[in-house]
Amino acid sequence: MTSSKYKLDNLCVIVDNNNLQIDGTVEDVMSPYPIDQKFKAFGFNVINIDGHNIEEIIKAFNKAKETKGKPTAIIAKTVKGKGISFMENIAGWHGKAPNEDEYKAAIKELKKSK
Repeated sequence: MTSSKYKLDNLCVIVDNNNLQIDGTVEDVMSPYPIDQKFKAFGFNVINIDGHNIEEIIKAFNKAKETKGKPTAIIAKTVKGKGISFMENIAGWHGKAPNEDEYKAAIKELKKSK
C-alpha cells in the first residue's frame, strides 16, 4: 500500500507463479489466488505474462517503465523445472538442489531441447 500511496512508479515486482509450494500445489497448501487482483487492490499496475517467453518479459518491463504514478507487478506464469523431465512441475524440487548425476542428466536434457 505504501508503494501506491507514494506513487513509486520505479518499483517493479515480479511474481514467479509456478503454482507450487514446498508441500504441494498452492490450491492444496495455501492459495494466494487471485494474485493479480490482490496487487490491483493495492494500487499496482498488473501485467500477466508467460514467464518462459522472453518477448513477453521484455514487453512487460517496457510497459512497467512507461507506467507513471503507480508501481507495477509482473505476474509470470511458469512451470517449475521446465524442460527437465524428472523435475518439471514437481513440488519436491522447490528447495532441493540436484546431486551430481541429476545435474548432468538435467544439462543433457536442456541441451537436447535447444
